Amino acid sequence: MNRTTGIILYFIFVMTFLLLWDYFVLRPKREDLLKQQTEKKVETVIKASPEPPLITLKAGGYEYLIDENTGAIYGLNDKRHKARVTGYIIKPLRDTQIFNLENLGNYRLKITLKEERPLQITLPITEDPKHERKELFVQYLDGKLKKFNYQNANQEFYTDSVRWIGLRSRYYMVSVWDFRGFVVSFKDGDRITLRLYPKGDKEFFVFFGPAEKRLLSMEPNMEKAFDLGGGWTTFLAWPIYWVLTFFEGLTKNYGIAIIFLALFIKLLTSPLSFNMYKASAKMQELKPKLEKIQKLYRNDPERLQWETMKLYREAGFNPFSGCLPLFLQLPIFFALYQVLQNSIELKGAEFIFWIKDLSARDPYYVLPIIMGGVSVLNAYLQPNIDPQSKRTSILISLLFVFLFLTFPAGIVLYWLTYSLLGILEQRIYKLLWKV
Repeated sequence: MNRTTGIILYFIFVMTFLLLWDYFVLRPKREDLLKQQTEKKVETVIKASPEPPLITLKAGGYEYLIDENTGAIYGLNDKRHKARVTGYIIKPLRDTQIFNLENLGNYRLKITLKEERPLQITLPITEDPKHERKELFVQYLDGKLKKFNYQNANQEFYTDSVRWIGLRSRYYMVSVWDFRGFVVSFKDGDRITLRLYPKGDKEFFVFFGPAEKRLLSMEPNMEKAFDLGGGWTTFLAWPIYWVLTFFEGLTKNYGIAIIFLALFIKLLTSPLSFNMYKASAKMQELKPKLEKIQKLYRNDPERLQWETMKLYREAGFNPFSGCLPLFLQLPIFFALYQVLQNSIELKGAEFIFWIKDLSARDPYYVLPIIMGGVSVLNAYLQPNIDPQSKRTSILISLLFVFLFLTFPAGIVLYWLTYSLLGILEQRIYKLLWKV
């Protein structure tokens, strides 16, 4: 065993020990502590502000929770995405009914004021507020869009030149348009709140629902508020999102859409794999000469390296060509992760059997374990004249099992499918070049 293999084995051992220690020792303690904190928090919230008497305003696939006393929108039951947003989202500043609500469909509401009194709209959040995305959007009539993050949320403006104003969290958005008056936005604890002071018109409109591209593209067009979180892989995240939604439109299942995405990416990268296998066949021809050089210059490392590179150069072989498909996969991998984490279309999206949410981890770790086995097999079948490189690839594949345990099931499904396609591809090329 050489030093590299020893380091990797040691790293795998340490990671395994830490994961097992965390799972069997620290995790139960964390859950007990979290349970106690949650019980205390729930008890405090119930004592401080009990849930009001609620009625529902139902539509296809969702329903608004309405405070029976004030007419305020207390929350949203989003059945399609298996989410529930609670807390006053649209409410009068005083506990009196000053407006009527009319559901127009597609998460759009018409609000008719009974009195010209202020009301407020608060950012809808389903995740941890401290780590949630919190943004304010202001779309002007001239098409200019301004975006403010939580730190810059304290703003005030008249709506004479404003088309719409919106608050965006990771998965949900609430926005208002055709409102006339004065608006103040401010940091409200862990959220952003808009305070609306109406003047003149008694009617305006509100969108309160999931931040889906399809919904935001409807009138008024709020599509500019739809993004995938930003980051260096955004240029890849958008094509992946488009391909996924296209395949989902055909299959009506995002799990199958991810499988088709893996097939699509494999077809795109097949020319690279083709060149890699041609290079492997070339290496088989060079193997006798390479062994001869290694024997001649085994005591002179610098000369050995120089002669080896000279042999590669004369044969027109690039020893790093086999790494290119993997390097290309890394940004695709991160881009898909970005899509899964920022696109509500995949929140609560089922695949089969136990996979009820592709944006969350596999609850029974079945996919990561299968994926690890397939990755090991893929690394073992990889054509390579260097046994040490093959052993290293196998060890890295085993390490991937532990890394993938907490990844979203959609990511694991993609990597599993891509690895299976890689094995099939290897068998085809092996028949062609006898590698």
